[in-house]
Amino acid sequence: MIDPVDTAPADSTLVRIRGLTTVLSGKTIFDALEMDIPRGKVTAIMGPSGTGKTTLLKHITGQMRADAGSIEVDGRRVADLSRQQLYKLREGIGYLFQNSALLTDFSVFENVAFPLRQHTKLPEVLIRNLVLLKLQAVGLRGAAGLMPSELSGGMARRVALARAIVFDPMLILYDEPFVGLDPVALNQVLKLIRTLNQTLGITSVLVAHELEAIKQVADHIFLIANGKVVAQGDPKTIANDGSPWTRQFFGGEADGPVPFQYPAGDYAQALGFAGAAK
Repeated sequence: MIDPVDTAPADSTLVRIRGLTTVLSGKTIFDALEMDIPRGKVTAIMGPSGTGKTTLLKHITGQMRADAGSIEVDGRRVADLSRQQLYKLREGIGYLFQNSALLTDFSVFENVAFPLRQHTKLPEVLIRNLVLLKLQAVGLRGAAGLMPSELSGGMARRVALARAIVFDPMLILYDEPFVGLDPVALNQVLKLIRTLNQTLGITSVLVAHELEAIKQVADHIFLIANGKVVAQGDPKTIANDGSPWTRQFFGGEADGPVPFQYPAGDYAQALGFAGAAK
């Protein structure tokens, strides 16, 4: 039997999403979502809170299964992979968590080395060289002996990025990588994302809200709402495409296609006013 993980075709689309439908606790998160994420580019996924952006990343990595539709990563249909094949696919995907998710009892060096120790049998000298190489790439080789509690927020994010690229992945998923960063740290992370994408040929997918930061790094933006892609394009044009979705989201309007009020029954009736329903 041919192993689909080892014979995946290469094309210009790395992640192909077709008809993705997900319902959680009676709420439709994705409604036949369609999306093509290009290989070797930086793609941003934006949208109002609660629209399923992080959930989409979990679908891409096979952590969650959809109710309908399909996701292909590098030509491999994620839902069809065996557990072993899924683990193999995940080795090619780096994940940068919103809170960095560093192991608090491990040094910077050991945090970056952790995936290598867990999933390989490499000799210690090679692990050391690989870890120092990745820390050098993010500008923190000199911080190898520090503990997470000794790091600033920006440094912690960069250590997490070094850990995410330790296997030289084809794809990195960034979940809110800019949250809580000061302007200097933000610019450092932006530079790293773009530099790694260009020098290593990595495909990057960013879930974020910060439009000005996204404009500096993304090649393409998908704006999702109500379970679908409501707008897409390059950063120079999407914010000015004139649609009510982009006008509300990028303009910060309190009300619009995404309503201020959560759906509810008649207000007067809820307060018990007589004859309110008439």
